[in-house]
Amino acid sequence: MSSEGNLNDEKDIAGLGPAFRTYRGHNRKCFPQKRTVGHCDTYCLGSLSDLPRKSVEPMALQAGTAVRTLQEFLVTACWDHLQARDFLQQCLAQAVAALPVNPLGTIGTIDETSCQKWGDQTLGVQRQYPGCLGKIDNDIVTDHIGLACGRF
Repeated sequence: MSSEGNLNDEKDIAGLGPAFRTYRGHNRKCFPQKRTVGHCDTYCLGSLSDLPRKSVEPMALQAGTAVRTLQEFLVTACWDHLQARDFLQQCLAQAVAALPVNPLGTIGTIDETSCQKWGDQTLGVQRQYPGCLGKIDNDIVTDHIGLACGRF
């Protein structure tokens, strides 16, 4: 990783694996049934993989999981989303507090992005009003959080 904290290549990104495994380990507490935790791992890793299609079928097949099993996990698994949210907020607060003071300042950004989607194979697709289309249609909305500190 560069001295500025930038990810420059595949090696830098691969190096994040241990930290991501630790983070996922903390979220295991959010699942009342331990057998479902592995499916969450499969979905998270599939979402971050280099698969050309980020849908359930290729993710499950890459992980050696039955497609229907991963589909049912996404539809029916019980988990404590409030606990997961609280943990994420704690991690972000600790990360921001640990940043060195920068004379240029620190800015947090939150962005909600919508994208039109066809079919019913992507998690979260539903009929709603996406700003990018200006009408009610099938789409997915994702939220992104970012932090700019100094020149980074």
